[in-house]
Amino acid sequence: MCSTDSPTQFFYDWLDLTDAEQTAALGQLRQQKPALHAQVLPLIHQLQTTQLPHVFTEHANDWVQDHYDYSGQVIDKYRLHQEIGRGGLGLVYSATRDDNTYEQQLAIKLIQPHIVHHLDQRALFTEAQILARLNHPGIAKVYDGGLFRDQVYIVMERIEGQTLDAYLQQQTLSVQEKLKLFIQVCQAVEHAHDHHILHADLKPENILIDAAHQPKLIDFNLTQKLKQNTLPNEDSSLLAFSDQYASPEQKQGDYLTQQSDVYSLGKILQCLFPTRRANSDLQHVVEKAIAPQAEQRYLSVGDLRHDLEHILALRPISLKQHQPVYILRRLIQRRPFYCLLVSLLLASGASFTYAVVDKNHQLSQEKKISENMLFELTQLLFHSKDSHDQPLTIEAMLAITRLRVLSNPDLPQHIKQKMLLALITPLPTPPDDTALADSTATTKP
Repeated sequence: MCSTDSPTQFFYDWLDLTDAEQTAALGQLRQQKPALHAQVLPLIHQLQTTQLPHVFTEHANDWVQDHYDYSGQVIDKYRLHQEIGRGGLGLVYSATRDDNTYEQQLAIKLIQPHIVHHLDQRALFTEAQILARLNHPGIAKVYDGGLFRDQVYIVMERIEGQTLDAYLQQQTLSVQEKLKLFIQVCQAVEHAHDHHILHADLKPENILIDAAHQPKLIDFNLTQKLKQNTLPNEDSSLLAFSDQYASPEQKQGDYLTQQSDVYSLGKILQCLFPTRRANSDLQHVVEKAIAPQAEQRYLSVGDLRHDLEHILALRPISLKQHQPVYILRRLIQRRPFYCLLVSLLLASGASFTYAVVDKNHQLSQEKKISENMLFELTQLLFHSKDSHDQPLTIEAMLAITRLRVLSNPDLPQHIKQKMLLALITPLPTPPDDTALADSTATTKP
């Protein structure tokens, strides 16, 4: 027991002992290696306070740092080459088939043995089999798996590409291009969710961009703690996550749901667009995705993807679908030419309608004026017939007409003015009959 200098290694070995053996081992360690004993005690204390997953999270890297180099080793029908990645759960090597059947570039992930002992091999193989059933261009394929020297290994597709953050540093992408790239990531995560598996460790380092600019998800967290997969009194999960992108419930060791991946995607989206306008659609989407409470987030990655697609297409997002002014503004932004054409048609229609209504009103007024003038003429003739004792002179008729025009409330003012002007105009003097007869006689030969 005291042959190792690693507190994590000692702790794992100590877990396999009986109670009496554990007490004896701790006493021996305190005498022989007091410094190591001081490092092991916090691990045991955490174990006694039911914080075992945190122990693995904080100390899993010890095995990775002191691991054996497997370069050149043959595992089953695969030959390992150089190390291409490492993490708290294990190592990743590039590999090829060693059975001379056909050439295939692969990546093999070796999960450290102590995690295998804690989680149970069957749980890991079950998760690996689920991953193998995933068939999506945005997810690295899983081909095979097995056990080698007490370590579970998983054979995966080897992707020649860059991590998302490195890709963005080398490429200058527009807002639209970033959104399209992120939507592809969402589609891959959504496909995994459709098969009832979470990624549970989404971060830029676990998203590779290949030569065709296709994002691919790697390193699914096989130690994820899912409510639907956990039996009563059985917890074979570890808190393995990236603190910057992990959801609050994942950090607390609670059960994970699809909203946990939604949170991680929201944090990645936040990194993709560090400068966002306040009250913009993108800002609202990010805030919704990274809400502290899971029930406040999008219900699924599909809902998040739909809103991003709507932003890309200049359509209203679901968070503002009850704002008429916003919906109209989005419509104008999306179809400016058609909106202008419709506006012109509406303006033309309104102008035509106004012209027709105005003309009808004008005709109605003219008809009314004509009827009033006809009425005045009728009344004038009636008064002329009613004067039997004394003939009605023209001056009297004009005076009567003038009074009736002034007292008529139905005649417009400008018509009254014209009629009164005509009434006060002097009548031409009729020619004398005698002078006319003389003029006629003179002209005869």
